[in-house]
Amino acid sequence: MKRTWRFWVALWAGKMINKGLLATGKKGTTLPGKIANWIDPDIMRHLSVAYTDGIIMITGTNGKTTTANLLASILRQSGKEFAFNQAGANLVTGITGALIQNTRWNGFSRASLALLEVDEATVPKFCEQVSPTLAIVTNFFRDQLDRYGELDTTVRMVRASLPKETLLVLNADDPLVAQFGTDHASVIYYGVERTPDSRSESEETREARFCPACGTALDYTLFHYGQLGIFNCLGCGFHRPEPEILAQKVRLEEGLLLFQVGVTSFTLSLQGYYNLYNALAAVTAARQLNINDVLIEIGLRGFIPQAGRMERFYLPEGEITLTLVKNPTGFDQVIQTMLGVNKPLRILIGINDLAADGRDISWLWDVNFERLGMHEACINQVICTGLRAEDIALRLKYAGVSVEKLVIEHTLADALDRLQASRTVQEVAFILPTYTLLFPLREILEDRQEKAGLTDSKTKDRGEEASA
Repeated sequence: MKRTWRFWVALWAGKMINKGLLATGKKGTTLPGKIANWIDPDIMRHLSVAYTDGIIMITGTNGKTTTANLLASILRQSGKEFAFNQAGANLVTGITGALIQNTRWNGFSRASLALLEVDEATVPKFCEQVSPTLAIVTNFFRDQLDRYGELDTTVRMVRASLPKETLLVLNADDPLVAQFGTDHASVIYYGVERTPDSRSESEETREARFCPACGTALDYTLFHYGQLGIFNCLGCGFHRPEPEILAQKVRLEEGLLLFQVGVTSFTLSLQGYYNLYNALAAVTAARQLNINDVLIEIGLRGFIPQAGRMERFYLPEGEITLTLVKNPTGFDQVIQTMLGVNKPLRILIGINDLAADGRDISWLWDVNFERLGMHEACINQVICTGLRAEDIALRLKYAGVSVEKLVIEHTLADALDRLQASRTVQEVAFILPTYTLLFPLREILEDRQEKAGLTDSKTKDRGEEASA
């Protein structure tokens, strides 16, 4: 493909802006891509042809960032160089910025492989210019309806956009994802046999109660969470496909997630059984890249959680886990994880309603906070913060959490102080923010951790152990 003068101007402009931003201490994840796309709307197409070893795309509602970073950890362990939008800037501007950063001034790329997290709504624009070699689709749940619209629309949009020649890596346990394989030639499925939390009945919110092929109510023999499980349509025969990559013997031990695929055992330093799917997606893609299981296992074991994805901070008062919450199903799984520690809990929940969070916060009423009400005895305090602090406090009150245990504090630093005040050694602390509160809270935690001289000591130990 011939590169036009627009391409060169766009590339050089993007690289100069990137250098300027880095010089001022800013990340520069989207502005270079925004300017470059304004100059040359086809710049992604021109940049993508350099990746002769392939382009891996990861999309879906939950788990994109964690899956991408798990796979990145495996790729690094195997010695592969690759372009990567690691900061999670997954719109066209962020993806373009990542590709520009990996491209030299002469137009040649520094790596021949690209790993790109792509927002579901961005998939059509992305696939107009880029044909991914391999596409991972994690799951589909309702998320920011004011931005995405109804879930069915998002699913149809993603499905129609994926090129026929792309190898699809699909979550077999989600019927909304599994349906993609019914009309696609190259497909590989991953799934879970069962977890200790799997049940034959479920009261959780399910996005796929009906068969996506014929509309008949789906019959489940096992639920993992949400609509993920072992399903079958009695109307047309659509069913959960047999996964080539199947997680078995799943269990938690001392904060580690352990599972087996075939004869190979894997260990993941992440809480929550929902993270098992992220690991399986990464394992499946890595095997397709001919990376052996020894390197895959080392990459998973040495993985350090990214910003706000069950990320751990170490303060004098004790460890704090920070994790993003953004939709009902994801929040339900975080609640399940918190209750699963079987220790007294102190929780800080931060809800904003800015554009990146979703203006409509009615989704909070679809979260199963009643589980917190049912286990109120183990909840010592809940701090509510953010622009909609009163809304989340009201929701928790109706869920059965005692008003005496609810505290409203709009100032983030003060909210963190209240979380830590009089905290005992036995108590476990979680901070659960929406998007626009995640990084402000994270900066406070990082600053306090650094001042305390406890910077990631345990995290470094895990990484050194994995490399040994």
